[in-house]
Amino acid sequence: MRKYVDLVLNEIQRVAESLDAKTTRQIVESIRAARRVYIAGVGRSGLVVKAFGQRLMHLGFEVHLADEITAPAIGRRDLLLCCSGTGRTQMTVFMARKARSVGAKVVSFTAEPKSPLARLSHLVSLIAAPLEHGSRRLGVQTFQPARSLFEQVLFLYLDSMVLGVMETLHISRRRIEQRHGNLE
Repeated sequence: MRKYVDLVLNEIQRVAESLDAKTTRQIVESIRAARRVYIAGVGRSGLVVKAFGQRLMHLGFEVHLADEITAPAIGRRDLLLCCSGTGRTQMTVFMARKARSVGAKVVSFTAEPKSPLARLSHLVSLIAAPLEHGSRRLGVQTFQPARSLFEQVLFLYLDSMVLGVMETLHISRRRIEQRHGNLE
């Protein structure tokens, strides 16, 4: 088992080294400036970006899951955070197109910088992970199944971004604890 843990951690480290600090700062600033933050993604990467949305709510932001019945209409001054490894997930691309059409800002997290989702986005955070078992990108080959490496790096990246938002906005851990769910 240890060899698999080491393999996964090595792959994560190599992809994480390629994350762009300037883009990260711009995303943090976009979140800070947004009136409301909407979250879009499906499958496992959707779960990861939804976990990020939960943390943003804990930090005090107004956050909505874009595909939930309770999400209000998106508009100007709002931000849509989209996640799709391939950048071709139809529902996510549709939401990005719709958000842009009403003047909302679109940020995407994807492994494909020339994808439809990336082209619709104001900011693109490239998670340069190979998406399929045996494929290679930027000198990294993954031995994990379908998009696992992308999702793992994305989760750690977004959790790290939470720390940056906390620091930038001077948000205490106590404030997060006060906003944490209590119906469990």
